[in-house]
Amino acid sequence: MTKRNNNRFGLRFEDMSEQDRAYYSAFFQDPAPAEGEPGYTVPAHRAVAARVRMYFGLSFTLFVVGLLCTLVPLFTGHLLLAGAGLLVVLVGLFLLIAVRRRRFASLRVPGQAPVAKNKKAKWFWFPHSLVLLGVASAIIAIAVVPYLFAPEDENLMRSHVAMWTEITLLLWLMAALFYGIFALAVYTPEDHDESIIRPTDYAERQLEKDLSRGIKHGDDDFYDSSWISGR
Repeated sequence: MTKRNNNRFGLRFEDMSEQDRAYYSAFFQDPAPAEGEPGYTVPAHRAVAARVRMYFGLSFTLFVVGLLCTLVPLFTGHLLLAGAGLLVVLVGLFLLIAVRRRRFASLRVPGQAPVAKNKKAKWFWFPHSLVLLGVASAIIAIAVVPYLFAPEDENLMRSHVAMWTEITLLLWLMAALFYGIFALAVYTPEDHDESIIRPTDYAERQLEKDLSRGIKHGDDDFYDSSWISGR
């Protein structure tokens, strides 16, 4: 260990050796400003998380506004305005998917790759198709049926409108149910704790998962699924 000068008045910086300067360098640095103090810098991961929430909220708002701007003109018979609203819906949907998968560099921490696509997410195309079929049947009920049957029989026209409207609601209801089912299947974390046959290394993998999340375990709270130890 380097012998240091025990001068009663302390050490002057210009009188320090290179080893002394290296030893005391940590004390020369001013502490980083705390949150709310001048000069405070928001950590990168918190800034990215805030941007993700903001972009997701704006994209969802754009999607909902576009949906309203599509449905209202559609039900009132203004098809051109409904088409313009549909473009807004598509833009909002694209932004929602882009934010979800972190396609923009500003939505990722430097060095982080885009979010990998979940293999189970391909099943969402089934409720997507039901929604599109529902939109098609709604257009038939609102625009096609009155054009075809109005001059001939008003009662027949009402019957067809009611039928296609019920088909529309049925398709959208089924789509909503499948959205919920697939969302539970895709976004629910896998947990074999309640399964009849669990992997033999479940306890070790659970410990590694907890440690990666910053969860510390003591000697008496380590998870052990073995029936022999009784924990």
